[in-house]
Amino acid sequence: MSASVQRSRTASSSSAYRKLEEMLAAERCVVLDGGVATELERRQRSNVAPDPELWGTWALFRAPQAVLDVHRSYVDAGCNVLSTDTWSILSTPELELRAGPAGEAVHWMDIARLGIRLARRAIEEGRRENDCAVAFAISEEVNSPQRRGTLDLLGSVFAEEPPDLILLETLTLVRDPEIFETVERLLETGLPVWLSFRRCRHGVCGVFGQHWG
Repeated sequence: MSASVQRSRTASSSSAYRKLEEMLAAERCVVLDGGVATELERRQRSNVAPDPELWGTWALFRAPQAVLDVHRSYVDAGCNVLSTDTWSILSTPELELRAGPAGEAVHWMDIARLGIRLARRAIEEGRRENDCAVAFAISEEVNSPQRRGTLDLLGSVFAEEPPDLILLETLTLVRDPEIFETVERLLETGLPVWLSFRRCRHGVCGVFGQHWG
């Protein structure tokens, strides 16, 4: 993937994010973590996601310790940016997922908070608070009024449990009005927003072979 950085509308930032800015200004390489969901799948072969739309994020409901372990492995490997296991968080309100054998309802906003806390804990346990930033990861699939409403509610989560930045992942098209709207909504949180795009080959990109915009 290639990535671009949108600057926040606020001047404040965490010490970990300021470290990233210094590295980028010095044209040094910033190392992101690897795949969280794929690593969870490899480690938790006996646990199957209850719904494919909850790719990776299901583990926050069912196996939070496994999520923490994956985060710790990336922190210990020396990454500068640690992504939360929340790529499919925008799908969770629609699916009304219930966690545990007792069927106790868990609110998706609590799951979003847990995703941030686990990433923070991994960084703290690795004693990397000042040089490893937490990126709240979400997919680009903000394609309905309901999901855009969910996106707005994330602002309340960030006010209580702020990550260091937001990572909007697996984008396919640059010239997409919905993407511009999504970025504007995310910037309203006051957090830095990073974008990542799927790698293109032979002039097309994404799983559907869209022409690069």
